[in-house]
Amino acid sequence: MSESLFYNRDNNITGVTLPTNVSGISTPVYGSQVQFQAASNRYTTDDFYFNLIPLSLNSLTAEFNVRYDVNENGAKKLAAYFENKSGFKEMEFTPDNSGIYKTMSGYCDNYAINFMNNQHFEVAAKVTVDHAPTLLNWSGMSFTNLEFKGWTPSTAYSKYDVVYSGINQNKLDNFYYCSGDHTSSSANSPTGASSMWSQKFFFEPDIGTRNDVTIKADVLRYENSFVQRLKTNDNIATFDMSYDYQNISDHQLKSMMHFLENKGGYRRFEHQIPSVYNRPKVYYCPEWTHTWNYHNSNNLSVTFMEDPLGVVPTGT
Repeated sequence: MSESLFYNRDNNITGVTLPTNVSGISTPVYGSQVQFQAASNRYTTDDFYFNLIPLSLNSLTAEFNVRYDVNENGAKKLAAYFENKSGFKEMEFTPDNSGIYKTMSGYCDNYAINFMNNQHFEVAAKVTVDHAPTLLNWSGMSFTNLEFKGWTPSTAYSKYDVVYSGINQNKLDNFYYCSGDHTSSSANSPTGASSMWSQKFFFEPDIGTRNDVTIKADVLRYENSFVQRLKTNDNIATFDMSYDYQNISDHQLKSMMHFLENKGGYRRFEHQIPSVYNRPKVYYCPEWTHTWNYHNSNNLSVTFMEDPLGVVPTGT
């Protein structure tokens, strides 16, 4: 057997000079995607009420499925770089060129190389970020790259701007989201009588949203006999919601991503379903997915879980 065949398969490429971070090789292209998911313990009680407790400070994780278009040399460097990290060494990477996300550290769990044609390779990689305690970084967030700004009077604000106003004891509850273009004044401030700011999830989804309501009655099926139906709980018509947002701008996306990251996958918020239903709801969002389409165009899908208790903690 040739000696060259006997080597540690931790690394399949030699003779490549590796940069200090993956951004020194290439940055992901459009079509890349990231999925956020929160890990929590949920304990259901009577009347479909429940307690929801995040598993840890790092309960919100992100899985980036990124794609690089490179030549053969670039494909070699990317493959060697990912293998060199061995799935347990942190790698610093920039998910995109549009400034939606911060430069962060994660772990490459998987990569694949697709030979497209001469000197055109597509390298796909899954990078997991699971050490990002968002709730400790309340002012700057761990993922969303949005400048921290306080509300000021006589300032021109645009719809979807985000400001901080130190009203509540819990700092996480002091962010407000602009509902329309305006010049600020005391009347339209976050606490003004004609406020142009909201802490509700007011972002309008695409037309065609669908929901499914299961009436949770108890059904007793007696053997070789009849079926009996009973109502033994309240809140039997609670339901979850899923929304899709297509081709939204970077500005709107960053506002929505900030809102969701601020909630950490378990904190509640108020939401009015935009059609048919005329009673307000309280939800939490345990997962959402962002896809880069092209310049200043993004898709976002969100999943909301209803909390029938109907309480949004304010920290006041």
